[in-house]
Amino acid sequence: MDGHEKYTTLHITTVDLTAWCFLRSWFRCLRQNGYKVTLACTVSKFRDDLEASGAEVIDIPIARRISPLQDLISLFKLIGLIRRLRPQLVHTHTSKAGFIGRLAARLCGVPHIVHTIHELPQNSTHNPWLIKFYQQLELFASRFLCDQLITVSQPNYEQITSLGIATPDRLALIREGLDHTKYEPYHSHCAPGQRSVSEIRAEFSVPEGAPFICSVGRLEEAKGHSDLLQAFSIVAEAMPQARLVIVGGGRLQARLQSELEALGLQGKAILAGWRDDMLDILASCDLYVLASHYEGLGIATMEAMALERPVVCTGVGGVIDVVADGTTGHLAPPHNPQAFAEKMLDLLQNPEKASSFARAGYRRVQEQFHDETANKAMLALYREIMH
Repeated sequence: MDGHEKYTTLHITTVDLTAWCFLRSWFRCLRQNGYKVTLACTVSKFRDDLEASGAEVIDIPIARRISPLQDLISLFKLIGLIRRLRPQLVHTHTSKAGFIGRLAARLCGVPHIVHTIHELPQNSTHNPWLIKFYQQLELFASRFLCDQLITVSQPNYEQITSLGIATPDRLALIREGLDHTKYEPYHSHCAPGQRSVSEIRAEFSVPEGAPFICSVGRLEEAKGHSDLLQAFSIVAEAMPQARLVIVGGGRLQARLQSELEALGLQGKAILAGWRDDMLDILASCDLYVLASHYEGLGIATMEAMALERPVVCTGVGGVIDVVADGTTGHLAPPHNPQAFAEKMLDLLQNPEKASSFARAGYRRVQEQFHDETANKAMLALYREIMH
């Protein structure tokens, strides 16, 4: 403890998956340093894990998409929660929760308001009117509704400052990191409850010696799964025994299932849904792939590298910070299934290069992406803000 027991912090995200992916280590750090931690979000299945990290979890539904009535209800519920908790600091994440949460905090007179931009919302669309609308919303929110902005990658930092959304003195770059103790047991094959490579491959009917490809991400447009399926169909023509497993759930499940069937990939490409054994699957694959159209940083890519898997990703957003192209993995242009397939085939057909990339990727995340480093930087920022 460092004498901060009096400080109450409220964290707001759209869904609990965001907090589960990005905030559990940070919550533990805050609790260890005497801060009270409350999380408000749409709660689905991660309450227990989040509470185990030291957060009180409050279910306040927040729609992902613009929904005026639901958004107004969420705003009033957040105002009620803030008035009850009287936090000294509110920290918001994701675009929708970021706007509503910052507005509620400002209306309630919260002394310190922080927002993390994992990715600017305008990057999710090509509609020029929507791009302008989202940009104006973020300009307003950053200037009038919060005191400090944080982002997670150098490309994001450069875009935010170039658009005038924040000046460098109000924008901190703090890259997310991994708790590497979670991944080390996989290198000695003694992770608690770990399923063997043969078990995983048998479950997904991967023939012996066949290439096993994995991707992790929610089934949303941003993750580029349609492009990935088209790229994999090219790979499957060259390597008919190859298998692709996509881990993650989302609203595009039915559409993507139809697309893979239309491509003749039944039994070769599998939508596995959300999996509690995701790390076991990652540790069993021969190649990790991510075809996102935009990306904040890419935690699952870092996890694959921490498990010493070679990677092929699109060179978008913070992925550029994580993957050193041609050294720790391949980067391909987004929206280009042919180029992505060529990068996949290069590593699948050249196992020595794939192994070299995997080893270099492991070293890179070990050296540059630790949760302790991120937590120390965030804690220092909190202390600076609150004093």
